[in-house]
Amino acid sequence: MQETWLGQFYNEMDAEKRLEIINANVDKTAEINENHSAENSKELNAAFIKKLWAARYGKRKPKTDAFVGYLMQLKYIAESGANDIGGQKRKQAVEIITGLCLFDVDKRPEAEQETLLSEITHAFRKFIDVSRNGRGFTSIVFGMGQLSDEGVAKKIAEQISAIAFTAPHMLHMEKEFALLQEAAKRAFREEYPNREHFLKKL
Repeated sequence: MQETWLGQFYNEMDAEKRLEIINANVDKTAEINENHSAENSKELNAAFIKKLWAARYGKRKPKTDAFVGYLMQLKYIAESGANDIGGQKRKQAVEIITGLCLFDVDKRPEAEQETLLSEITHAFRKFIDVSRNGRGFTSIVFGMGQLSDEGVAKKIAEQISAIAFTAPHMLHMEKEFALLQEAAKRAFREEYPNREHFLKKL
């Protein structure tokens, strides 16, 4: 039962529907949690799941996806070159780490680490979905011609490589972004099986 609602939750891209899934199952989860065993503690971490939902979409009606926004910020860092005058990029990276709940992630309980990995994987899948379905992204030059499915996969892989590998490498913050890198690989593997070699890992 718990695996079913979690699977539904992580496959749903609409923020409001995701919250409905949490709310419909959080009470059941709390009841089971009283007698839970170690092997199903991951599935019973509903409070942390809800906390991540609020960090990502806000506490009220969702308007923006902050996690995808942070991924875009990393993309801009990667594309803006290696110079970091005044340490502004590093400061921005620290804000991203905090916003994505990655600060001291290795000190969190294992179940929370896995939940955070699943949520950031979902954010990458959302990024892939938006990119894949955006006409501006798939057009080659000014709308003249369209990329093939293989071409789209390669272009998305380039974007994800910039976000998850190039930016952390430029900032010398691979350790801080290790979980994000794992989420990037997992998301791309889920969306494009057998094409992980497209990712350019430094």
